[in-house]
Amino acid sequence: MPRRAAGLGAAKVRTAGVGRFADGGGLYLLVRSESARFWLFRYTAGERKREMGLGTASGRGAVTLADARVKADDLRRLVKAGVDPLNRRGAEAVAAKAAEQEAVVRAKTFREAAALYFDANEAAWRNAKHRQQWRNTLETYAYPFSVTCPLPR
Repeated sequence: MPRRAAGLGAAKVRTAGVGRFADGGGLYLLVRSESARFWLFRYTAGERKREMGLGTASGRGAVTLADARVKADDLRRLVKAGVDPLNRRGAEAVAAKAAEQEAVVRAKTFREAAALYFDANEAAWRNAKHRQQWRNTLETYAYPFSVTCPLPR
């Protein structure tokens, strides 16, 4: 395990002036002002030097020194295994957003999906009677039996 730099303790985290302070093993405290204190993890992925924020060190929801050290240890293990933590976090965010959108899409009923389709396409249908026939047919034969439409996997 990498050595920790001497001098960075809980009191130093609260009282440090503006600057960047090393805790060791790639963990840094970045102080921009009295109220803006952040934890950073610095690492090298391939040939690139990268910095990843671990959270705020002051204010509501602050990450403690001990928690920041645990996070940095976990990230250091990932880097050692050849994984870029920033890329991984980005991929996880994209996957979470996709899952959220899929849940919204899966919650649509057939009636709602048909209404969206009609709203988007019926302007291209020239015959008003034809438009109404489509709506009446679905109202009579499909809507009474429709439930939430699962999308195929």
